[in-house]
Amino acid sequence: MAISIFICSILLSSCKNSVSSESSQSNVSSINNEIKFIPASKEQMNLYRQIGVSYLCLARQAKVEFPQAISIASNNFVLLVSKKHGGLIEEIGDKKLTNDQIYQGSYLQLLEGAIQLCPDQVPEEDKTKFSQALEKLNQKE
Repeated sequence: MAISIFICSILLSSCKNSVSSESSQSNVSSINNEIKFIPASKEQMNLYRQIGVSYLCLARQAKVEFPQAISIASNNFVLLVSKKHGGLIEEIGDKKLTNDQIYQGSYLQLLEGAIQLCPDQVPEEDKTKFSQALEKLNQKE
């Protein structure tokens, strides 16, 4: 379920006319272009998700505001996938994802995980938004 949410949200975000993170990726040095990245496996993606959800729940218990906590957790997820795997995810195929696409997908995954693991730490408004986003994704399939 989480991976399908991730993939669907990536497909939705790839429909945008412009992605700001693509321009910053064009400035990557030639050294980084020579690195052969191995796509993140399903198991690795699950681990990164668990790390993000744990961080989000712990941050909320420490009274960090929800938008800041989920933003940091999502950005950490992006860093793991982009730096360790070059934006490649096994289940997506050979398509290299932008940081924005990874962020959008991780945001929904982490929100879903937090709703399951620490529902009292997720604002009702965000639970409602997640339910609505899930409905839209299910309609697209």
